[in-house]
Formats: sequence, structure tokens, C-alpha cells
Amino acid sequence: MSTTTTPDRATGALDLAELGRDAELAAVVRVAAAVTGVPCATLNLLDACEQHQLVPHGFPGCSSPAEESLCATMTAEGPRVRVYADLSTDPRYADNPWVDGRRSSVRAYASAPLLVDGLAVGTLCVFDTAPHAFPADAGDRLADLAGVVVALFQRRRQARQLAVLAAARAADRDQAQAAASHAARSEAFTRALLEALPVGVVAADADGRITLFNRLGRQWHGLPEEHADQVAGAELTEDVVERFGLCTPDGRRLALAEVPLARVYTEDRVRDAHMAIDLPGHPLRVLRASGTRIRDDAGRPTGAVVAMMDVTAQVELEARLREAALHDALTGLPNRALLLDRTEQALRVQEREGLPAAVLYCDLDGFKQVNDTLGHAAGDAALVRMAAALTSVVRPGDTVARIGGDEFVVLCPGTATEAAARGLAERLSAALASPADGGPALRSSTGLALSRAGDTPDTLLSRADAAMYAVKRSRR
Repeated sequence: MSTTTTPDRATGALDLAELGRDAELAAVVRVAAAVTGVPCATLNLLDACEQHQLVPHGFPGCSSPAEESLCATMTAEGPRVRVYADLSTDPRYADNPWVDGRRSSVRAYASAPLLVDGLAVGTLCVFDTAPHAFPADAGDRLADLAGVVVALFQRRRQARQLAVLAAARAADRDQAQAAASHAARSEAFTRALLEALPVGVVAADADGRITLFNRLGRQWHGLPEEHADQVAGAELTEDVVERFGLCTPDGRRLALAEVPLARVYTEDRVRDAHMAIDLPGHPLRVLRASGTRIRDDAGRPTGAVVAMMDVTAQVELEARLREAALHDALTGLPNRALLLDRTEQALRVQEREGLPAAVLYCDLDGFKQVNDTLGHAAGDAALVRMAAALTSVVRPGDTVARIGGDEFVVLCPGTATEAAARGLAERLSAALASPADGGPALRSSTGLALSRAGDTPDTLLSRADAAMYAVKRSRR
């Protein structure tokens, strides 16, 4: 991959190699694939000559000439969300190298532009080599995730500007004896600017004594404004770590050597280290910290500086996106994407241990009639009761998923016999016939399939689906 830097307006001169290693960008790309139900996704950045595919998911990714780029072509036509079930049927794109087989055979395709300061600098793109329709809200979800990518770009631009500013301040202090008056004015200006920045900054001298802790950093660490001078000259110790409630995002207390400022002294540079502040009476605050050693012209270390950004809202948003991407909104059950992942894991267990997995494909009988005669609210209530009945009869390690409409799937890994699986189907029928809430009885047509050597998640689900339809036909 090229290391040519992207335009300053987009990324603040962060190079492509650095962005390609960004774990948060990779997470957004994976979520984009999951929420749109396709296997491939990438973050594309466009310059005058090339399209650069960063953090590709589901395919190798590469750089390619801009004139061959689908995203460049569509963005030139107007930066908006695009959703296509089959690009090969559109004469505008059918002979594009990414569609006609010269580079790939893209069919289902969707993209959302990355708009920075009104300029389209790239796209968040998802695709499949098989044609199919996207969910109705796929474009909206992709646009939301594109907004997250742009926010990450902007935060990195702030961090880069801050690092330059902090280094300039350290250099100014080293020159103070030669130009005291100029250094004093420069330090006053720099300190005022650091105090106003929307990021936390902490700096220390060559011996590890704190020399700077800006306003936002003090506020996040619970240091009252009237006690701001208490940190000047202080050393980072285990007691300080305990006092400030420094911990990992999952709540484990940090050891002194794990604190980003301490790590800079041993690692020379720290990038995107996640930590949290857990103070009594305050919600957990998650920070992303980057820091570096400061050296003089002779290369001697003179100190260290760490910049911190509050990513609490971003982490919470990503958690909600992951939850929404993998679970059904009505019942809270896993959706098709999560079911396929767990089925793949069950098949790997079979290869290793020889125990097949059972799949029960369940269709709620009479669901259309309930919707048509009693309304959608009654239909939703029936689906929720179906989900509760399924959940009540399975083992703790089994998966109950709703994969669309009135269709549910139960995955039972390590089920050695068909008899055991049929026993589960009978328990399900009994639970539906005698609902715990006293509502009307329900009935399900249930098809059963046991996994075989060489199965894939799709082939196993297809056999269970076929078995379910055979049961439904036999009842007519």
C-alpha cells in the first residue's frame, strides 16, 4: 500500500499506512459489513490519481487508478449514499474493472461519502460478489457509520496539531535562558492555548516529574481548580494511579507501568492506548491516549507529552452499533449474521471433536392470519412469545435466532443424536401449546437437520429450511 499522505483537509497529514493500522477504523468497517449483511467492506480514500482501500474486510484490498474506481466515479456524479442490488445490470458501471471481472466481480454494492469540510475525500463501501437486495435501512446505517469515520479523522487531526504544539512548547522552554523575554511570551501564549484545547494534555520532564496538566486533563482526573498547582513537580506513582482512578475500559485497575505517560518513558512512543478514569460519584470516562518522548537537537530526551481524547460516547456508540448489527430489534435474539458466525464455530467443533450440531428451523404457523385479522401489534406479540418459548426449552450453550419474519432457528452445538434434537422439538411444541402467560396456543412447523462433514453454515441451514417446508406441506 502506498504511504502517500492524504489531503490535510481530510486527515491532518496522517499517512495511509498509519490509517491502515487503525483499530477503530477497522472496527467501523467490520460493523458496516455486519449491518448491511454483506461479506466485504472497505474504507476508500481518493486523491487525484488513486483510490486507496484502507482496512479492507473480507477481501485483500489494494490501491488502484482513480479512473477505475467505482467510488471515484460515483462521487464525481454527486456525493450521496448509493445502494445497488446488482451493478452488472446498470450500463453506467457494467464495464467497470471492479464489476466485469478484471479486478473483481462486484454485484451488490452500497457506499456512503466521507465529507470533510464539505469535501468528499472518500467513501465507506460494502459489497458482495452475488447480487441481492439490501435491507431497507442499509443506506441510512452506512451514512451513520461514515459520520463516525469522519469524526475519527477530525480527532486525529486535533491530536496531530496538539503534538506539534506540545513539542514547540518544550523547545521554547529549552531556549528560555538564551531568549528569556521571548520564551516567556511564547510560554504564556502556549499555556493559554493548551488550557483552551478540547483535549487533555499531560507533560513531564526528563526525570518523570509532571510539568504540565491542562485544564481539561485536570477536570477529567477529578482535580479541583484550586488544587491545580499540586501536580506541578509531582511524580507518577502507584498512589497517584489509585487517586485518579486509572483503569482499563473494563474496570481493571492499571498498574503503574501500564499508564500511557509511564509507557512513553520505556517505549518512546505510545499510540491510541485506551484507558479509563473511574472516580467515585462519576460515570466511567474512557480516554484514548497517544504520547511521545521529547528530545533536544542533540537527541537527548528532555521529557514526554501525552494527549488524551474522551472517546466515551464513541465507545458507547460502537457497542450499540455492534448490538444492533447482531440482534433482532423486536425480540432481542441473535439475527442471521450472528447465527451464521456461531454455526461456523459449531462446525469447527464438529471437525475437532466429531459431535454434530443440530439445527431446528421453526416457522410460526398462522402468522399471516394473525397479522391480517388482529393487526401487527398482535403479530409482534406472537413473535415475542415464540422467542420466549424457544428460549425456555434450550440449553445454556444453544443459540435461538430470529432470521426474518416469523422464521426462527435454534442451533444446538455438540448434539450427538437426532433423537436428542427431536426431543427438543417436542419440548418446543409443548411450550407453544401451553404458554406461560396464559395466551392463546401457538404452533410451529419445525424442520431438523444434523450437520455433516463438509457442511457450511449455508448448506446446513438450507437443509433445515427444506425439512421445515416438508413438515408444513404434510399438514395441508
